[in-house]
Amino acid sequence: MKTRLFALSALAACAGFAWPAAADDGAGAYHLYQPSLHLKAVQGASSVLYHGGPVMGAAKIAVVIWGNGVSRLTRTRIGPFASAIVNSTYVDRLASYGTSVKAVGGRQGTGQAISRGAYLGQFLISPGNASRTLSDSDIQAELENQVASGALPPRDPDTLYMIYLPASVAVTAGNAKSCDAFSAYHAAAAKVSGSNIFYAVVPDCGGGFNAVTSASSRVFAAAVTDAIPVTGTAPKYPQAWMTSDGHEMAELCDGDHATLTAAGKTYVVGDLFDNIKNACIAGAFTSP
Repeated sequence: MKTRLFALSALAACAGFAWPAAADDGAGAYHLYQPSLHLKAVQGASSVLYHGGPVMGAAKIAVVIWGNGVSRLTRTRIGPFASAIVNSTYVDRLASYGTSVKAVGGRQGTGQAISRGAYLGQFLISPGNASRTLSDSDIQAELENQVASGALPPRDPDTLYMIYLPASVAVTAGNAKSCDAFSAYHAAAAKVSGSNIFYAVVPDCGGGFNAVTSASSRVFAAAVTDAIPVTGTAPKYPQAWMTSDGHEMAELCDGDHATLTAAGKTYVVGDLFDNIKNACIAGAFTSP
């Protein structure tokens, strides 16, 4: 499922190619991660197809803590997890989603390879919007303001803001509500006068820290391999990697879990779909 809530417009330039602009139709787009889908099934040869858009070549994660209400467990553990996953064999598994290929329809790819990135740190913000029910537009506006004020690192084509919410705060995406309909989502949003800003939102749906890392890992992989979501179930440019029926690669192994070990700690992560082997390949991932 995809919902389109805000407009995509002028996008940043990245080395070697011009980032695309989406149609400015007064709406916007992001991709919801719905663990209830339980897809799992491999859809046949070339299950995940390239549609011509950019990926994140070397993602840089900025962890954003949405106020003091975020659980202590998340606040103390999510930083080390984010630092580990961005520099791990989990990212290495995404290498098959590079874009030095021609897209469906013959469009030239963006010529990017996916490699390990960097951890920019953990940032506690004091949101100007104290509502307990937020729309994605509210999230976007707050993020824009925090970046503009210098409270968060500047945006660029590889920076992904991973936003963690308190259990008391819900997000609505159209008619969908966090924890009822989705456990995380990622988005790309741009001002007409600015470069794109890439972010993921992970609400607190209970289930402990394993649930947080599982959702975080899947939405991270989705954002890296499909940086700019578009509306509907028929993928098109400027999307990157997507199945023909509108699912991102991180959804194809839904319900399957793996582990990521770093600095003597083991985290639960979502398994990944290998686009070369055309299968969900179980893994015990490591960092560094």
